[in-house]
Amino acid sequence: MFIFLVLILFIAISIFLFFQRKYTKATLFMLLMGFSYLVVVSCIIIYMSKDAYYYYSLEAYFGIRKDLQNRLMFLPITRESLIRLLNLFSMTFLYAGLCSGIYFAFNMQFKRRFILLALLGVPCLLQMIMYDPDFYTYLYYNLYPDYISSQAFASAYETLHRITLTVNTLYIAAGTVLLVYALVNAPKVRQIRSNILMILISYISVQITYYYMNYWAPDVLIKVSKAAHFTRYLPINLVGNPSIYVLLPYISGLCLLVSLYSIYKYTRIQNSIKNQESVISENIDSALFTSRVFSHYIKNELLGIMAQTEFLEHMCERSPEVVEEIRVIEQRCRKVYDRLDAVHQKTLKSKIELKPVMLNGLLDNLMKDMHSEYKQLQIEYTPSGRQAVIMADPYYFPQAIENTVSNAVEALESIPEKSRRIEIETTVRNKWVELVVTDNGPGIAEEELKHIFQPFYSSKPTATNWGMGLSICHTIITAHGGKINAESTLSEGSAFHIVMPLLSIANT
Repeated sequence: MFIFLVLILFIAISIFLFFQRKYTKATLFMLLMGFSYLVVVSCIIIYMSKDAYYYYSLEAYFGIRKDLQNRLMFLPITRESLIRLLNLFSMTFLYAGLCSGIYFAFNMQFKRRFILLALLGVPCLLQMIMYDPDFYTYLYYNLYPDYISSQAFASAYETLHRITLTVNTLYIAAGTVLLVYALVNAPKVRQIRSNILMILISYISVQITYYYMNYWAPDVLIKVSKAAHFTRYLPINLVGNPSIYVLLPYISGLCLLVSLYSIYKYTRIQNSIKNQESVISENIDSALFTSRVFSHYIKNELLGIMAQTEFLEHMCERSPEVVEEIRVIEQRCRKVYDRLDAVHQKTLKSKIELKPVMLNGLLDNLMKDMHSEYKQLQIEYTPSGRQAVIMADPYYFPQAIENTVSNAVEALESIPEKSRRIEIETTVRNKWVELVVTDNGPGIAEEELKHIFQPFYSSKPTATNWGMGLSICHTIITAHGGKINAESTLSEGSAFHIVMPLLSIANT
C-alpha cells in the first residue's frame, strides 16, 4: 500500500540525511513530524482493519483491498496498543511541528530554548496520560460510583477533549505562523528563501491533511463497564467524503517527499554557510556575455588594422610624415585594444560563486590594494561596528566595489588634488548591509543619472571612457541579489549606494 511504501522511503531517506549530517535542529524536528504523521496514518488504518464496523467500508476510505485488510486484521498488536501509539505519535506530530517552527524562526540561547521546549511538552505529556486507556480505566474504576456518576465522568472527558482540541489547534496554527515569520525574516538570499518557502508549503499541506483526518486525536476510544469488567473499543469517527481519504495518502506522501528535498537543500546551504564553503552558483547576466563577445570581436579587428599599419610603414619608409601618422593610428589602436582587453578579462567568468564572507574583512583587503594606486587621494573608510556576513563572490564583488571607486576617482579629475576626497561607509540596516561610496566631484546631471548603469553609456569622450565600468558593476551587484543606485547634486558630488542581503552577524 502506498502509505506504507512512503513510510519506508521516508525512514530510509531520513536515516541517510542523518548519517550524512544533512540536518539542523529545525529540520530534525521536521523529519520527526513527517515520521509521526506516517505512523499516525498507519495506526488509523490498522485500527480500522481490526474494527468490524469498517470491515465493508475501509476500501472506500483508503483503497485497501480485502486481502490486505485481512492481513492487517491479524497483526499481533492489540487495539489498546494501537490507541497508545496513535496518541503518542499524534502528540509527537504536534510538538515536533511547533518546535520546528520555533527553530526556523528564532535563534535562542540554549537555556531559554530548553525551558520553552520543556513547557511546550507539558500539555502533550498530560494528554498522553489523560487519554491512555489504562489511566482512563483506573480513574473510572476509582471514581465511579462513589464520587461521580457515569454520565458526569463522560461529560468531564468531553469537556477535556474540547480543551485539548483547542490547544492542539493552537499548536498547528502557531507552527504555521512561525514558519511564515521565518520566511519573512530570512536573509534576502533567493536560494535560502525559496527552500524555506517550499518547506512552508509542504508543512501547511501536511498539517491540513493531518487536521482533516486526525483533528480529534488524542482521544480515549474505549467504553468501560465496571460492573461487567468489560472494555469496548469505539470506532474511529472519520468525517467527510470517503473519496477524499483515498487521495490523502498520495497528497501527504508527495508533500513529505517534497519537504525532504527542501530540507536537504536548505540544510546543505546552512551547513555550507557554517563551514564557510562555496555554496551557490549564479549565472551572470547576458549583458556581460554580450560585452565579452563584442570585445573579443573588436579586438580581432583592431589586430587586423595594426597589422595593416605595419605593412604601410614599410611601404612609406621614404615619407617620414606619413610614417608618423601611421604610428599615431597604431598607438590609438593599441590603447583601444588594451581597454577592450581589460573589459574582456573582467567578463571571462560566466558564473558567480557565492560564499559567506565578512564584509569588513573583504573591504579591508580591498582598501590595502587600492591605497598604493590612489596615494594622492583622501579615501576615508568607515566600517560598520558589526561584523556583517554576506554571500559574495570573492572575484566579482571586489571588482564591483573597485569599479565604483574608480568611477569616483575619474569624477575627481577636475577637482584640485589636495581637495579630492572619497568616503566609503558600511552600515547594517535590518536584513540588509549598505555600502556607500561618496565623492566631492562635480556631480552628475539629472538627465544623465538615469542612464549611468546602461552598457556603453558615458558622459565622457569614448577616447577616454567606454562606459562599461558602472554597467558591469550593476550586473554583478544584481547577480548577488543586491541593489545599486546613485544620488548626485551638481557641484557637490555623488553617492553610490550598494545594498546587499545580510546573511548573519558574525561573533567577534
